[in-house]
Amino acid sequence: MPLMPINGTDLYVECFGDGAETVFLTHALFFSGRMYEQQIAHLSDRYRCVTVDWRGQGRSAKPLGGYDVDMLARDIMSVADALAVDRFHWIGMSVGGVTGIRNAAQFPGRFLSLAVGGASAEAEPIEKVEKYESLLLDGFAKDPESVADHLMEILYGAPFRNDPRNRTLLEQERRLIISNDGAAVARAAAPILRRVDIRHMLAHVLCPTLVFVGDLDGANPPTKSQTIASGIAAAELAILPDIGHQPNVEMPDGLGRMLRSHVDRHSLTRAA
Repeated sequence: MPLMPINGTDLYVECFGDGAETVFLTHALFFSGRMYEQQIAHLSDRYRCVTVDWRGQGRSAKPLGGYDVDMLARDIMSVADALAVDRFHWIGMSVGGVTGIRNAAQFPGRFLSLAVGGASAEAEPIEKVEKYESLLLDGFAKDPESVADHLMEILYGAPFRNDPRNRTLLEQERRLIISNDGAAVARAAAPILRRVDIRHMLAHVLCPTLVFVGDLDGANPPTKSQTIASGIAAAELAILPDIGHQPNVEMPDGLGRMLRSHVDRHSLTRAA
């Protein structure tokens, strides 16, 4: 580590803490495992936290293929196997949440708990696919900075963006977005945008699940999370007021405390 050979590519994997139980944290498009730095600070004193940069994103290699959501889900399970982790907690935002749902439904015996943030279990409507593909292929792939302001409006809630106290932090986030390899991210995003509907899988998610979403989420509004929560028997829903698609940045400590409470409540060692 940190680069691990997984399913024909090299994934960037980082571990924080050395607790008896493992928490996988899977990130959203345009970012990397670093997006969870402040939440890991709330978890790593008791848990081993593992972040994985998706193929084609962050610090992982950028292969020509393998970007369908099934492969992304398989990549994390392969990392768990390589680390000899049998059972674990999973925290995922956006596509990280979608892959968490897929794996929890298919491998229920391996999940201690699941937390899904700002995700959708539905296929994207073709109008949204066409809009985002144009944004990515015609803009981001050629010049990330040319569409950065538009992406910021989608990813961050207006109260956060309009608060002058957040100016420096917003500029840091903007720099993270435009520092991406535009063509690689566009290639990685294409199959994510055209993913299939997985609402039929929700009933097969058996582990305790926290579904959270900002009420101002511009990518996947609260109705998407309500659908996820209503389809999972052991789910609770938290709608975060005045927050957009990035609660990890907009309410870092609040999200950290929420995730720590959720994981603690479903920890095997706490139950013992």
